[in-house]
Amino acid sequence: MIVESKLRVRRAIRDAGIPHTIICSYWAIGLLFSTLGNSGENGPLSTGVDIFGDEKSRAIFVDEKDMSMLTIRAVEDPRTLDKILHVRPPANMRSFGQLLHLLEKKTGRTFERHYVTEQELAKKIQEAPFPLNFQLAMVHSTLVHGGAGERAVDPAVDVEATQLYPNIQFATVEECLDGLLL
Repeated sequence: MIVESKLRVRRAIRDAGIPHTIICSYWAIGLLFSTLGNSGENGPLSTGVDIFGDEKSRAIFVDEKDMSMLTIRAVEDPRTLDKILHVRPPANMRSFGQLLHLLEKKTGRTFERHYVTEQELAKKIQEAPFPLNFQLAMVHSTLVHGGAGERAVDPAVDVEATQLYPNIQFATVEECLDGLLL
């Protein structure tokens, strides 16, 4: 329902003829890593991690600094006008299981995995206050259903940041995790 609300806003903007660029940056690395798997908790991981979905569905993770830089570029780039700018660095398409494995490798810790079914996640979304319910809805649409990076870019409405700006060196998941673990 939260995702549907976002789509209604997008349609309303287009239907009203308002010049726009929508930036679809998927997951903010800092936001995810700061609460990795601790749905509803802030701060570093304790001993357990919630795993949503099957641990294999992949999502795209983008550093907040890269998002900011692309926003500034998009404002001045006529190729993004009235388009959805997708930010999908291929090296940052990871499953939750891959992220957790990377975190375990870098910290030398092993985390207990708590698997959350889609039904349990749906219930958490309904019961959680804002903004947690929004974050969990995004987890549902990306990490449970996945496929964000596999969707083809439709040139009539979409542009891909890695194609528009091939010289940009996007921060990798590994680099961002290193920065957060310092």
